Amino acid sequence: MNRPSTDYNSLTIVLGRVYHDRLDRVIKSLHSMGPRYYFRINTLRSSRSRIQSEMRGQGIDARLDETVQEAAFIPASEHSLFPRGVSVQADRFAAESVLQGAHLYARGVRRCHGLRAGSSATVTDQFGVVVGVGVARQSETSILTYRQGIAVEVKENRFHLPSLMDKVWYEKGEIHLQSLPAMVTCLVLDPKPGETIVDMNCAPGGKLAHICQSTDNQAKIIGFDRNARKVEKARKQLERLGCQNYRLVNHDSRYAHTDFSLKADRVLVDPPCTGLGVTPKLSVTTTERDVEKLASYPKQFLSAAKRIVEPGGTVVYSVCTITGEECEDVARFAVEHCGLKLEEASPIIGRPGHDPQGLTQRFDPELDWLGYFIAKFTKT
Repeated sequence: MNRPSTDYNSLTIVLGRVYHDRLDRVIKSLHSMGPRYYFRINTLRSSRSRIQSEMRGQGIDARLDETVQEAAFIPASEHSLFPRGVSVQADRFAAESVLQGAHLYARGVRRCHGLRAGSSATVTDQFGVVVGVGVARQSETSILTYRQGIAVEVKENRFHLPSLMDKVWYEKGEIHLQSLPAMVTCLVLDPKPGETIVDMNCAPGGKLAHICQSTDNQAKIIGFDRNARKVEKARKQLERLGCQNYRLVNHDSRYAHTDFSLKADRVLVDPPCTGLGVTPKLSVTTTERDVEKLASYPKQFLSAAKRIVEPGGTVVYSVCTITGEECEDVARFAVEHCGLKLEEASPIIGRPGHDPQGLTQRFDPELDWLGYFIAKFTKT
């Protein structure tokens, strides 16, 4: 892949305190995709063996993960693409999705001069990096006027991945696109049937759905998000996946302990973050100021979580990022200011984090193909 645009000065400052002499290799890893493209098999609607068999019957090399029972993956390897047809420029997020098998949707198009429905198209990011080639499903006028539907049906992407969201298994709610660390987060939370569980940052619904799956829809689950549009999007996901016994609340969960009479056995805190661990990235523009701003956010959620969770209950904190300020520093805050006790974030599928006792869990971009952080606490 051509070298992406990245503010290396900012990243050196932000990540140097964590990775030291590995910094350059870690930053380079952010622009790569690992050899596995993960998805979760939803056992509320299907089985591992059935999904694997059906996918292989349609030429998709689905494989079952060795450590997480509900996890499956498709092998990924990078290939060169040869541009053809009209150049269609996508925004960074849409271009990164195309890299991982998605079609290009109209809302993610920046420019598509001269594009006609049915013509060949090459999808690039704003710096000209080719991420996929395919066939236009709309004209330039339609795309830029209505901003709806598929703009380019991608036939080839750099990693030769299928568009699983177009497949019948996704439509029927039998699979959900989710990273391995996101699945591990639910295993660390370890929800049980009959418990009351609060997801303080429930949109877009993937982890809440996994909690439903893990408890066979036998837990009482309450999900919060302050964005009404995101709540409705999460609701649609949960309906697709066959989830039950949940309640979604359009409310800022930082104030859930004061605005609701609420107690829980387990609380999941998965707040907005810099997202530096999400790979592959076409560019990185995160600054020190971004990190400082977002590092203060989870502390507010954890302060509320401590008031919601019952004595002896569990709080799990997870973020798809790798800065010390958003990871170990937040875990230390939970211990020192919230009175929570840090426990081992088992099962350790990644590797021990950088806290003094190695109780937290990290996924490393250089070693694990993406970055993620999980911490587990109990209320004493």
